[in-house]
Formats: sequence, structure tokens, C-alpha cells
Amino acid sequence: MGGSTTFLCNLAGELVRREIPAEVLSFEHANPLASDFRRLNIPVLCLDDRRFIFEDRMQAVLRRLGEFKPSVVVANLGTTSFEVLRYVPAGIFRIGMVHADDSIVHAIVRHYAGVVDLMVVVSETIWHKIENHAGFAGVPVKYLPLGVRMPENGMVRKPGSGAPLRILYLGRLAQAQKRVRLFPQILDRLQSSGIPFHWTIVGEGEEKEFLEQAMKSAPRQTISFLGKIAYDQVPETLRAHDIFLLASDYEGLPLSLLEAMGHGLVPVVSDLASGIPEVVDATNGILVSVNDVEGYGRAIIYLHEHRDELAAKSAAARARVQTEFSVEAMTDRWLAAFPKEPPVIGAWPANWKIKPVLAARHPIYFSPPMRVIRRLAARFRR
Repeated sequence: MGGSTTFLCNLAGELVRREIPAEVLSFEHANPLASDFRRLNIPVLCLDDRRFIFEDRMQAVLRRLGEFKPSVVVANLGTTSFEVLRYVPAGIFRIGMVHADDSIVHAIVRHYAGVVDLMVVVSETIWHKIENHAGFAGVPVKYLPLGVRMPENGMVRKPGSGAPLRILYLGRLAQAQKRVRLFPQILDRLQSSGIPFHWTIVGEGEEKEFLEQAMKSAPRQTISFLGKIAYDQVPETLRAHDIFLLASDYEGLPLSLLEAMGHGLVPVVSDLASGIPEVVDATNGILVSVNDVEGYGRAIIYLHEHRDELAAKSAAARARVQTEFSVEAMTDRWLAAFPKEPPVIGAWPANWKIKPVLAARHPIYFSPPMRVIRRLAARFRR
């Protein structure tokens, strides 16, 4: 999940820059931003899920935590990361994160309400839902907006009236949540209008082949698919575009949206309850009703025909992110949420008794006999 990993890269990088030690521990064999973490001097431990069963990876993570001796442990995403909080010694501050405005995610995270000292959410909407959820009674919940790195040299955008608009989609090419199968319909609306544009689609996913087949260029109305790009190439890609398109039907707080606005792109995005209203309004973008498929095309055509307004919204978008959603502002908020005194704990255990996953449908899967079978299966896969 790109946004949650980017969040870790941004927060841990700024902590390290401020000489506060931070490490990232992953239960998967590869990290999509490994080179970016290295560039920011953030140690990353990746444990190969193809070769080692969950319990053995959990032991390795806990041993590494014992060596690092953290004051704060953050479960960033998924059941596995929350499982770590069950074993952290008393006194260490345990934080769980909720990135999505999704009832399924909230139901899973509820299992861990008893092992967190603070639940952090990324939008006001998620904050209200978690605060009022009976399963989180007595758990402190804090809304800490995400933050992105701002470009060093702010770009003043003055697109000429006759120049093709440069439209960008940057994200997973998936129908679930991102609704990328709407793109051919949006393209039809744009092409029938006759306006000149270039639409760049960046990302990978199961819908890529469908989109490449369904979306064809026309004279002065072109489409390009860049596939996956390295994170350090994202700023250059953003600088080359005018409009950021997002047609999702739910989000937490999209980091790609913040990054785009920070570079002065004008958002044409779904009018969602979570995250979007805290960033986008009529002064800096155009909000489109989720069910108004034609609305995305209309908004882009409007911006083509009103270039002065496009330029004004661009400046306002950049200013909004710089003021409230920079990495520096985000890190200040996180440090304020941490305990003021370091924890007082005894020695970390050398070994741990790993229990079945709390949210597991079939706990017997984690029983000692099944562990033997699963280890043999993993050895066979090697």
C-alpha cells in the first residue's frame, strides 16, 4: 500500500534528520521504497514471508526491537503490525494507525483496542467514527494529518490558453477504491469536447492491461502509461503536470493528493467525506460528486477554458499544503503526541510465546502441529 509506506518514509526520515533514531520493520520480503529509506538513512528490516512462517518472523521482529530498545512502537498497517503490540513490554508507548475510512479495517483494528495507548487516524471523519465506536471505548484517539515534502523551488504555474492541459493520475490501477474503470468514460467526455490534453497514468495494478486497451490517443489528445516509477522520480513527474485526477469512492487522506497539491497541481477529485474536505475546497480545486461520472470531465474542460482560475487554484493548492501538511508540520504533531519521559522497563525477553493472531478466523492454523507443517512447506518452497 503505497501511501502508508510513503508516510513511514516521510516521518522516519524527518525524525532521523532531527537526530531521533527510527527504524522500520517489515513482515514482507521487499519494501517498495527501500532505496528511499536508505537515502534518508533509515534502517529497514525486511523478513521474507515466502521463506518463514508468521511466528518465526514475529520472533525476529521482537528480537530486533529488543536490540533497538524503542520508546515508541507504531503499528502502521495491517493485522500483522498490530500483533507486535501484544508483545511489547509494559511502559513502551504503543500506537496503532488507521489509514482508511473503511468499516472492514475498523472492525479488524478493534481487536487490538486493549493493546494500544493511542490510536492515530489520518482524517477527521475516521476520528469521529473511531471515537464513537463501542469497541474503542476508553482508547485515546488522535487525528494527526499526514505530511509531504515540499518542493524546494515553488513553481508558479501560468499555463497558456492554447497549451494542452497536462493531466496526471498517480496511484494503484485498481477498480476497488480507485475506480480506474471510470477512466475510459472520462476520456470519452474529454475527447468529444475537442480540448487538447495529455493524460499521464502512473502506477501498476490488475487493471493496467484493461486501461491500455480501452484508452487510445487521438490528435492533440494523448495518453501515456508510465507504469511504476521510483519514489524519487515523483517530484519531477508532478512538475510536468497541471491537474491531478482522483476518482476514488473512499480514501483516508491520500498522500498522492497532498504531494500533487504541494507541487501546485489542481485537484479534480471525488467529494469524499474522509480526508478530502480537510485539503480541497473551491479555492484550490474542484470536488466532484462520487456518482457524477460526467463531472470529472466537465471539471477538466472548465479548467481548460478558465486558465486564470487554474493558475489561482494552483497557487492556493500549494499554499494550503505548505501551511498545514508539510513533513515538518506532521512531525511536530507526532512528537507532541509522544510521551515526554522515556519509558522505564525491564530487560526484553530473549524468546516469546507467539499466540494465534487475534483476528484469525481459524486459530488452529497457528497451533504447534500446524506450525511444523507450515515450516516444512516453507522449506519446500525455498
